[in-house]
Parts: sequence; structure tokens; C-alpha cells
Amino acid sequence: MNNSRSTVRKGTNNLPVQTGDLEEYIQILYDHQKSCEKAGKYLEADQAKKRLGELKKDLDSKNKYEVKDRHTNEKQEIEKAHLEEFNQFNEFWDQKMAEFDQEAQRVKEQVLQRHDEELKQFTDELENSIPVKPKDSAELLSLRKTEESLARQENYQEAHITQQRILSMEREEYERWNQSRSGKIRNLILQLKQKQSTEIGALQQRIISGQEEQRKIRSQELEKLLQKYQNVRKELSSQQNQEITRLDKTMKNQSIMQQSRMNSSKMQGSTMRKGDEENYYIK
Repeated sequence: MNNSRSTVRKGTNNLPVQTGDLEEYIQILYDHQKSCEKAGKYLEADQAKKRLGELKKDLDSKNKYEVKDRHTNEKQEIEKAHLEEFNQFNEFWDQKMAEFDQEAQRVKEQVLQRHDEELKQFTDELENSIPVKPKDSAELLSLRKTEESLARQENYQEAHITQQRILSMEREEYERWNQSRSGKIRNLILQLKQKQSTEIGALQQRIISGQEEQRKIRSQELEKLLQKYQNVRKELSSQQNQEITRLDKTMKNQSIMQQSRMNSSKMQGSTMRKGDEENYYIK
């Protein structure tokens, strides 16, 4: 770095030409200012001082811009990471809830299929277990004996009348029996259907409860995720504000130190000029 300063080229205004980065050039220009000050080249030193002021403002702006640009990138990275995590969260829960719904539907279909099979089997059993024809009543049995007796006695007119009564009674008893049988089967099937309906209703309620529980957990987890994001943003904002404050303080301190050095240089120059004048008059 010292070699680069020893070979610095000068421009038309007698100031070193900028060839390196800004910070390096500021140091070169400051060294030039101090050299001119020591050599008594005050106008050239003043030129360097003014140019230094301009460059330091540029450097401060550049540093501030770089810090703010980095802060923007940091915020964008947090936003990007949060969005990715948010999308993964939704993808996970969408899949989880879809799988739950699919499993619930599969179980429900199995239960409904089992109910259909149970109902068919139960109906068949009822049809086979309950006789289609009723047992003969005591009165009907008695009439048949009477019919046989009349026929043996060759009392055909009375036998025919009794036979007609038997046929009429058989129809009446069959109709009553058929109504009773149909009603019994219908009631038993209705009881089974009510039992099945209660079972499927309980299953549906468990499914709804499961879905509500999943939605509740998802909402709680989402709230935690959003709170985490807010905490990270708040922490980053606090760190960035502290960094900006430190940068402003550093630039302010540097400005104060520069002003102090300038005042000191002015005092030294004034003292030197005063000494020269005193020596002149003494001579």
C-alpha cells in the first residue's frame, strides 16, 4: 500500500488521481493533505481537504447504501424462508387432512357395505324362519273333522256347506297370518335399520370430530409458525437498527475527529506564521 502511494499520479488540479478503491484513495488524499500542510502548500492542502470532505460524504453514502442493501437482502431471505416453510406447512396439512378424509370415507363405505350384507342376510333368514302359511286353528281342525264325518255319512249337502266354510276360514286365517307375518318382518327389519343408522351416525360424528380436531391443531400450529416469523422479523429489525445506529455514530465520530484535526492544523499553521513574523521583526 505504501508503494502505491509513492507512485501516485497527480491530475491537473495537483491532487492525486484516483486509481484504487474509494477508501484507499481517501487515505492517499489525506496523506497528501498532511504533506502539503507540512510543506506549507496551504492552498493545495485546502483543495485536498475539500475533496476529502466530498469523498467522505460519498463513502458514507456508499457504506449506508451497502448496509441498507444488505439489510434488504436479509429481509428478503427471511421472507423467502418463511414462504417456503409456509408452503411446506400447507402441503403437509393438506395431505394429512386429505388422507384422513380418504380413510374415513373408506371405513364408511365398508360399514355401509356390511350393513347391506347384514340386511340381506337378515331378510333371508326371516323369510325362511317364519312360515308362509299359518298353523290351522282349532276351529278349522274341528270343521275338517265334521266335513269328513258328513262325507262318510253321505250327507253331501252339509259336507259341501262345511267345505265352503273351511275354504272361507282358510282364506281369512291366511290373510291375517300374512299381514301379521309381513308386519313382523317389517318391524324386525326396521329395528335393524335403526341400529345400523345409529352406528353410521356415530361413525359420521367421529369423523367430524376428527376433522375438527385436525383443523384445530392446524390452526394452532399455523399460529406458532406465524409468531415465529414475527419474532425473527422483529429480532432482525432490531439488529439492523442497531447496526444503522452504530454506523451513524461511527460516521459522526469520524467527522468530529476530522474537524478536530482540521482545527488543530489551523492552530499549528497560525502559530508557525506568527513565529515567522516574530523572527522577521527580530532580524
